[in-house]
Amino acid sequence: MEIYSSEEQQVEAIKRFWQDYGKAIVSGVVIGLAALYGFRFYQADQRTTAEQASTRYNELMQQREAGTGEDWLAQAQGFIAASEDTNYAVLAALIAAKEAVSAKNYPLAAEQLNWVLTNSKTPALLAVTRIRLAKLQQDQGEYEAALATLNSTMPDSFASMQAELKGDILQLADKLPEAKAAYEQALTTAGQNQQLLQIKLDELAHVTAV
Repeated sequence: MEIYSSEEQQVEAIKRFWQDYGKAIVSGVVIGLAALYGFRFYQADQRTTAEQASTRYNELMQQREAGTGEDWLAQAQGFIAASEDTNYAVLAALIAAKEAVSAKNYPLAAEQLNWVLTNSKTPALLAVTRIRLAKLQQDQGEYEAALATLNSTMPDSFASMQAELKGDILQLADKLPEAKAAYEQALTTAGQNQQLLQIKLDELAHVTAV
């Protein structure tokens, strides 16, 4: 390290250092402060957005309890479109799907469930949504579509339910060997539902599983 013999030399060294690196230092400080305050602004904006979405979601649920039917579904669509980047939109879409089924508006119900599949990243929520959509498709006689909906990896806690529903759909599609195999798979991970699954298997006792 260079040793300075006088204050004048030290002052001159500081001046040279500032001339060489001063702009870079200032720029770095400015960029750092901008990033810091930008991040804080982003966090504050996210909190505000979440709070507003929460308030609107609660209002939407209160309106639902008032029993406004098709009008409520329209309001739910507006809320989902305005809050699509929040978890509240996903919850609203699931409830809207349920209400649409009650109103026998099956295309809208399927649209809401597919929206959740596209916009949610929570494995358990995706599993619930896939099962609901597959059941809806099953009820509409869309067996191939229902099987395709179920053809996805789900958390272990949904494995038995997934396999059993697959068995139900295959049986309706008159694919009995495949249905029996699905029920047998469901039985290996079933909990309290073992008795019902065993009944379904007994009904297919004459079928040779694949």
